[in-house]
Amino acid sequence: MKELYVRGVSGLLYASLILGSVYYNQLSFILVILLFSSLAIIEFQRLIEHKSYMPMALVVLLIYNFYQSKINTPELFYPLISVLIAHVFLIYWLFTTRTIQLKYLTKTLLTLFYLGLGCFFIIALAGSAEDFEPKNILLFFLLIWTNNSFAYLIGKKLGKNPLFSRISPNKSWEGFFGGLFFSIVAAYIFQMFYSNHSFAFYLITAFLTASLASLGDLIQSQFKRYAKVKDSGSLIPGHGGFFDRMDSAIFVAPWFYLLLNLKEYVS
Repeated sequence: MKELYVRGVSGLLYASLILGSVYYNQLSFILVILLFSSLAIIEFQRLIEHKSYMPMALVVLLIYNFYQSKINTPELFYPLISVLIAHVFLIYWLFTTRTIQLKYLTKTLLTLFYLGLGCFFIIALAGSAEDFEPKNILLFFLLIWTNNSFAYLIGKKLGKNPLFSRISPNKSWEGFFGGLFFSIVAAYIFQMFYSNHSFAFYLITAFLTASLASLGDLIQSQFKRYAKVKDSGSLIPGHGGFFDRMDSAIFVAPWFYLLLNLKEYVS
């Protein structure tokens, strides 16, 4: 019970900082995500025994140019494709039984494309200074947090069938479907207040977000298994580190961004 209380309080503080910054102004949101992302990247590099400042420097430069509206959506095509290619590699690494040794270049590229650009696309979801849209961020984090919270609670209470026991024995199919169900409920409630799109769009978004969030969580668990540690850090009581807390958001954000923009082009 105490563990659940600590986890809830620290999670609420974390969420309040993000949502409060979104509704204060765009710059405060960027700075909060940049701070959390920097800490997540430091923890990630510690896991893979790597140190490079270049990826974060490139991401900061990209964020600055995007915020100043010097980069628009079509110009983000190549960064987006780069992230998705990195995801394909990570999914392969997750499912293969082969031992893959991460070399210096691979570690640098993963820091840039998996972590760095993943964090950038969280910021990009809100749009540039000219078209700031807090609702996208609200929907994104609502679905991520709903899925993660209920997957944890239901998995802890009812979980019997392991989701991926080789990587994370505590995750269960019951938790996965519980998180998915309540993500759909959250999407329905969101659509009642902000009916920017059809419910079919929100249903697809909830399904993809829940599925990809679970996949991103498993990939992060793979890195912890690689480093032989339980958590990536200890800065957030009850959750571990910032990489532990942001793993799903970092993995889902590029796909969420792609889905939003496909919707705009199709419409």
